[in-house]
Amino acid sequence: MDSLTQIVLGAAVGEILLGRQLGNKALLLGAIGGTLPDMDVVYNLVSDDAIRNLEVHRSYSHSMFTHLLIAIPLAWFSKKWNKEDISLGKWYLFWFLALFTHALLDCCTTYGTQLLLPFTNYQVAFNNISVIDPLYTLPFLFILAICPFIKRNNPVRRKILWTSVIVSSCYMLLTFGLKYIVHEKFKKSLSALNVNFTELNTTPTMLNSVLWCAIAYNDSMLYTSEYSLFKKNEIIKWLPYKRNLNYLSRFDSKSLETITWFSDGNYFIDSISPDSIAFYNVKWGRMRFDETEPDKAFFFYWKFYIENDQIKYKEIRNDDWKIKEAFAMLMDRIGF
Repeated sequence: MDSLTQIVLGAAVGEILLGRQLGNKALLLGAIGGTLPDMDVVYNLVSDDAIRNLEVHRSYSHSMFTHLLIAIPLAWFSKKWNKEDISLGKWYLFWFLALFTHALLDCCTTYGTQLLLPFTNYQVAFNNISVIDPLYTLPFLFILAICPFIKRNNPVRRKILWTSVIVSSCYMLLTFGLKYIVHEKFKKSLSALNVNFTELNTTPTMLNSVLWCAIAYNDSMLYTSEYSLFKKNEIIKWLPYKRNLNYLSRFDSKSLETITWFSDGNYFIDSISPDSIAFYNVKWGRMRFDETEPDKAFFFYWKFYIENDQIKYKEIRNDDWKIKEAFAMLMDRIGF
């Protein structure tokens, strides 16, 4: 999820476990703990390999086993630094949960989180909530906006805390239910059209849990579509793209292997020239709902090409993509 959501979630963990003993310090420490796993983005400052950065982000810094280990020194230093009567075990539980809830929340998005490293690099992605969803974040924001101005032992502070946590958690559970509904809707649509597919993935579009994107594919074809819960009678239309998987054998590249792994099946390839291909990772769905040509419908793609007998790549972004225009299009597609 976005950094703000991770901060407020961490602050909530701090308030739940340490609020009565530390007051506002618990909010601060929780916010710090909730942010720490995303410090892996520092790697981007020293690396110019954009695809390698995709592999590093949400890897060891988001692993449950890393959190189990790193919580030990953090708990020890906290016990040594703080004079309050807080046990070492409670400090450990706090740091582990502040870190681990960050990773669990990221697992609910589409990007993919390598939660079980070093045993497997499998990307856990439940695809039930957008990476930015205000309806999930706002209740937690009340904790940071109001609780710091209320004394730690005031019962009102705990009521605000638990109300915010319960509301956000209920919304999170709701997104799983909505995902099930739209997933079945997409599946029935594909069956009615006699479309053969080996995998069907559904994920919400940006900023909401009303408009959902679907990606279905087999070895030869990939299909993508959108469905809004506000437009229940709308006929689901699928856009087909040839996957052209045979093009992969032309480019023996570690970078291509990595982006293929990262895309987790949600990709297709276009031939640009005899010595270049366009790799479309479409796990986030279309960014422009009024376009069907891949270089316009999707925000970016990776161009792999041969130059001086070496395989190189670069990211190609859609220069016509504008935030205001895309937001207006999103709202219209949702049905507002």
